[in-house]
Amino acid sequence: ELYQWACLHLILMSQSKSLSCELFDEDRDERTRAELHAIETKRESGVPLECVPRHIAVIMDGNRRYGKEKYGSATRGHWDGSKTLIEFGKWCINEGIQTLTVYAFSTENWNRDTEEVSALMSIFCKYCDELRGEAIQRGMRIHVLTTEGERIPEDVRRGIERMEEETKHCTNFTMNICLSYGGRNEITNACKDIAADVQ
Repeated sequence: ELYQWACLHLILMSQSKSLSCELFDEDRDERTRAELHAIETKRESGVPLECVPRHIAVIMDGNRRYGKEKYGSATRGHWDGSKTLIEFGKWCINEGIQTLTVYAFSTENWNRDTEEVSALMSIFCKYCDELRGEAIQRGMRIHVLTTEGERIPEDVRRGIERMEEETKHCTNFTMNICLSYGGRNEITNACKDIAADVQ
């Protein structure tokens, strides 16, 4: 590994326009780490690194339908979805993607059946612990974005706060989880902030 790291450094230095750069150059070191990471991890997509997007976003849709079809239970579909998200995060890291934004639970989802919403909140609560462990191990920073945070149960909020706090030092990858999040509310809140600034 040390040999590979040294070789990559030499290659990058030889391609540099100026050989009078400082010994410690953050941009060069970051490129070296990215190249070394690509060597050490198995990439499945085959997409050239220079073409890999830095940030992708996904909507977690279809878990309920999948659970009903496979298990006869929407809740089990949500459990499978949460585990798939962790695996997808690992895949993103291996592919060299820097940021993943996941739309997990919209404000409209609060209108679903009370039992299903309660089950989803329980999953989120346990999921925070599982994801936190994986995130710390893999250097993933977790952010939770919400436009109606007051509707999130207290135990889930505590789990979110702990997860964000204990991963804030991580720099390998960023995962944004949109929870109790609505696009209309975001626009409304942004307009209110602008109006407040003008006043």
